Amino acid sequence: MPAISRRDVLKSTAALGLGGILGGIGWGIVGARATVHQDQASPLGIADDLANPAELHSVDGRLHADLYMSISDQTLPSGPAQLRIFNDTLPAPTLRLQPGDTLEVAFENRMPPNPDRRDITVNVPNRFNTTNIHYHGFHVSPLGNSDNVYLEIEPGQRFNYVVQLPQDHPAGSYWYHPHRHGSVSAQVASGAAGMAIIGGALDEVPEIAAAVERILVLQAPVPGIDGVLDDEEPIWALTAERDFLVNGQFRPRIYIRQGEVQHWRVLHAGDAQFLPLRADGLEIYEVGRDGNPLQSAQLTELIDLAPGNRADLLVKAGELGHYTLLRPAFNQGTQAMLEFVMADIFVIAADDPRVAPGIDFGTEIPTGELPDNDILVDIEDDEITGHRTFVLGVSDVKGYFHDTLFTINDQSFDPGRDDVVTKLGAVEEWTLVNTTPFPHPLHIHVNPFQLVEINGEPAPGKPWLDTVPVPAAGSVKFRTRFLDFPGRFVMHCHILPHEDTGMMININIQA
Repeated sequence: MPAISRRDVLKSTAALGLGGILGGIGWGIVGARATVHQDQASPLGIADDLANPAELHSVDGRLHADLYMSISDQTLPSGPAQLRIFNDTLPAPTLRLQPGDTLEVAFENRMPPNPDRRDITVNVPNRFNTTNIHYHGFHVSPLGNSDNVYLEIEPGQRFNYVVQLPQDHPAGSYWYHPHRHGSVSAQVASGAAGMAIIGGALDEVPEIAAAVERILVLQAPVPGIDGVLDDEEPIWALTAERDFLVNGQFRPRIYIRQGEVQHWRVLHAGDAQFLPLRADGLEIYEVGRDGNPLQSAQLTELIDLAPGNRADLLVKAGELGHYTLLRPAFNQGTQAMLEFVMADIFVIAADDPRVAPGIDFGTEIPTGELPDNDILVDIEDDEITGHRTFVLGVSDVKGYFHDTLFTINDQSFDPGRDDVVTKLGAVEEWTLVNTTPFPHPLHIHVNPFQLVEINGEPAPGKPWLDTVPVPAAGSVKFRTRFLDFPGRFVMHCHILPHEDTGMMININIQA
């Protein structure tokens, strides 16, 4: 098994041009803080209605956020728990931005020193109190103090992120979470995650602009056996006990008025289990997936979310009554998963006096084409400059966690190896082949991709995504452009215990 010392890690970091960025200093940018804070609140103003998480809004092209990670005392359905989370909240604050904005995050790791001080064995979970932040789905630079997942922010250290959004960034629902290899699954499984919303043309569609907006962050925080999570055993099994929360609440109440259309931004911020969702008796239209708008509003009965996926939904209420947001029973590969209720939905009278005055009341679904985006243009055959195939596998290897090593092209993750090297301006078609008996949601950083095939058949609508489930013993094919941002980033399985145990590669885009 390859071992890497902390000295090696620091050398690698320095090689990436980060010298001096990490340290014990605080926020160093001069100027007034550009933030509007909005407390958590029901979008209808009803006391027992599900509250949207607290928000931080950009002002004049800039959002400054003070974030920290600590071990926080929380109460779960199973009882008191200690969780590694951002800002002591489940979920973390929502970041609301506009294309062209600058996101400045003053981040502090307030967790205690790691109890394991041994050299790191790559692809064995380790040092759960070392962390960083990944801006999932953002089309931004992966270098320096932008969306750089190779950073290791140790307990007691502070770090200043500066993430510049391009002017043509797609409008939609994104998120942020830790992404330090070796500890990412334990920290996301604790509940360290928050929504990020980038506004734009989709929000200006009249029918969407008229709708009440709900943010639903779906998480399944898992504590340790006795105190804080100190190994991955409680989350390793796919069927490990998990109580799913919505915005930190267990089976909350959601209110919607008769005839109303609400805009639901749904984030699957869990670590492993898939979440197919349905709400029988209500009309559900999907208008965006993974932050990218669809071509038109799509009526659907089932929203199938893999870990990391987001869906923008328009939900229309009909008859008065009690409904449920349900995860039906299904098979995740060969593993049977049980049904459970995520939330109770109550359709109330249009003039219910509990609703605060002045609340929006949208009633329509857009019928035409939704706004397109300059970077989400179909990739045609004659644009392709290269083809690659990646084979997803798993091996029994003694000495690793559960003697298991996940692989891509028969190799487990090596932080010093470049698995894909190509040039800025390349446009490539990638085929992902799954040789295992369970699906793997593959996520690529920095650049969205267009899904073109599933199991050899054309993908309906050819959606733009950043995370795609590769079916068990199946395949997917997608196309992607590397046009804007040189640098090094990763592609990996978003069943995060699989990532921490090897299913990740490095991609190096050279200028």
